[in-house]
Amino acid sequence: MGLFDKFKKSNNNVNVCKKELATGSGMWALWDYDTYKEIDDYGKWELFFCENDDIKKQISKNYFVPIYIFEDGCRSFTLKIDRDLTEREQRYICVQSEPYLFNANGKIILSGIEYINKTVSEEEAIILEVPQGLYQVNVYLLSWDEEPNAYLKDGSINPNALSDFVVILKSNADVNKMYRSKINTFSEDD
Repeated sequence: MGLFDKFKKSNNNVNVCKKELATGSGMWALWDYDTYKEIDDYGKWELFFCENDDIKKQISKNYFVPIYIFEDGCRSFTLKIDRDLTEREQRYICVQSEPYLFNANGKIILSGIEYINKTVSEEEAIILEVPQGLYQVNVYLLSWDEEPNAYLKDGSINPNALSDFVVILKSNADVNKMYRSKINTFSEDD
């Protein structure tokens, strides 16, 4: 089953995807494929993402939203387009970001920052086609493991457990609103 088979389509043609994503840099990102499709080697990648000032420039251009927790590893992500948190997700919000502004040209990708390149694959990312336009993006960190039955009796994670992160894109973002421009997704420090 391919990645696109994992998307759930509602009657309103709305997308939801859940996937485990890894990073070795402590940062994941939502990014616009067309903006970075010329990256095909480390030299080109580091021009955009090597230093914090480089990353801040990408955030300010609205083609990149950081999900930065200063911790490497594999985490579960749910990506939603024009959907809200479920009641179940709302009960377990640990922290949420202020909204970021995101400009999508069609193909958007959620992955570890080190996977930003023209050959990113379904193995390491959530890849989704969305209508071109401006989106408001909110990132939620959930305390999924506090929910009863988050773990099975054998100690493994319940396949129906909530994600670590929920990333919500809302179309028709208000361009006159102030949006977050920090690298640190949830704190004021950069």
